[in-house]
Amino acid sequence: MAASMRERTTGKLYDLWAWFYDYTFGALVRQRQVKAVQTLRAKPGELVLDLGVGTGMTLPHYPKNVRIVGLDLSAGMLAKARRKVAEHGLSNVQLMQGDAMRPPFPDHCFDHILITHVISVVSDPANLLRQAKRLVRPGGRVVMLNHFQSSFGVVRFFEKILNPLFVKIGWRSDLDLGQLLRACPMDVEYQFKMGAFDLWQIVVLSDAPTPGTGSNAAAARSVSASQAASSQNAPHISLGWTTAAG
Repeated sequence: MAASMRERTTGKLYDLWAWFYDYTFGALVRQRQVKAVQTLRAKPGELVLDLGVGTGMTLPHYPKNVRIVGLDLSAGMLAKARRKVAEHGLSNVQLMQGDAMRPPFPDHCFDHILITHVISVVSDPANLLRQAKRLVRPGGRVVMLNHFQSSFGVVRFFEKILNPLFVKIGWRSDLDLGQLLRACPMDVEYQFKMGAFDLWQIVVLSDAPTPGTGSNAAAARSVSASQAASSQNAPHISLGWTTAAG
């Protein structure tokens, strides 16, 4: 059986990673995260879900006039994110703990969704993308920053061989982008790397509205941050904007 991720152990693993994440892996991808945030092209007043916000490295780079909900499974990661929110005075950010595979929000309640280095951390990447597709409003963007399996045979071979090792330290190296998008079809607006030999790429996705959804799109734009946590499965938490710490 191929090595795969498990949420019940991933949360604990990333509680440990939180202590040195920003100075190790985070240092490698910092500029790519900044670029991914910019690629959202969020407009003033829009509501963005940072799905798998981690230690909050992306948070200071959002425009201050854009509202951000950061969701993460790891309490340790969120503790670091809350510290950044306080240090930078980010009153436009609300953080909450939760499973990205079962996000406690109603359909079409976010203008855009950012997924940085999370799609290869979960047990079912296609389901995570389906959740993002469910949550983003028609016309919104889903931006993924991640490593995907190489198209070069030799590199692809080693990604598969080394995958069990990478799974043990918190992520998988063999995620195939084409297979992912076949399992959860979305339109790829464009994708790019920040260098010719970059291991990571930014993929910009959108979901074309289906016939008869015009009124739904208008309704989705009017969903407030407080309504975003109103689904039956949501924890009792306020998404008001009177506090930055969540």
